[in-house]
Amino acid sequence: MTKTFTFLLLFVSFSTFAQVKMEWKKDVVLSKSDFKGQAPQNSIAGVQRHYLAANLDFSYAMSNYEFMLTKNFNKFVTASYNPATSWIEEGNKTDLILKMAQLDFDLLELYARKYRQRLYETKNALSANNFFQQAHDELNAEMIKRQADIQALVTDSESNLEEQHDLIKKEVEVLADFCKECKPAKKKK
Repeated sequence: MTKTFTFLLLFVSFSTFAQVKMEWKKDVVLSKSDFKGQAPQNSIAGVQRHYLAANLDFSYAMSNYEFMLTKNFNKFVTASYNPATSWIEEGNKTDLILKMAQLDFDLLELYARKYRQRLYETKNALSANNFFQQAHDELNAEMIKRQADIQALVTDSESNLEEQHDLIKKEVEVLADFCKECKPAKKKK
């Protein structure tokens, strides 16, 4: 009985402290309920802010032999966010802020797909185990610049926001072979 109680206590403790990440999915639209974190107390008058705790993760564990034979790393690249640490300030621009957060999350998936594509195109049997580093650095810099450019274009303009978001969604579709669950088509020789 004591062992059962100890196991139950440990299980409850771990599940309480676990942070659930939500992976990007095509038809999922972010809503206010997806922002469960607490906004900082230092609000700025007249400014409504948000934070989407989103990450682009790449990790794999395999033997040298498996690594040598693996070409498709799609399943190892994940675009996700953590609702528990994402927050949004309530206000009259909440709908616009949610659209901006969705654009950011879709942009992250676009760069996840670009990363998967680059890994697929550059990986060969003799690749070093850090073959991904150059692609990571280049695409991260490109994504940061694109986020800044989009931010400058869409500030307080919902039409520019929707235009940029539509462009991102089209680019995501162009890279359909590089979704997390997809297997890219082999190049014809």
